[in-house]
Amino acid sequence: MTDETINAEQCAELLHCTEQRVEELTRTGELPGMKFGRGWIYVKADLLAYIADRARKEAEERRQDLNARKTVPRLDIPIRPRRQTPPPLPVPAKAFAQGPRP
Repeated sequence: MTDETINAEQCAELLHCTEQRVEELTRTGELPGMKFGRGWIYVKADLLAYIADRARKEAEERRQDLNARKTVPRLDIPIRPRRQTPPPLPVPAKAFAQGPRP
């Protein structure tokens, strides 16, 4: 292998996954790779471009999800006032019974 090409094991290290997962993604066409003999080889620049492209797509999906959540009010949460109105203060009966003070 050269600095520009890597094998499936090195690709798995780069993508932080298993070698089997790398080969599965390659067989389905999601990862750019080429069968060479019994193993797969990958161009490192293509893998880095794949990672960057996928990161951009996932970031855009997260932004859209976040914006969708902001615009739709959640009706399942009851709205409670922050403060309750205090009860009325008791009025002393003696102050009204005696009348005004001199």
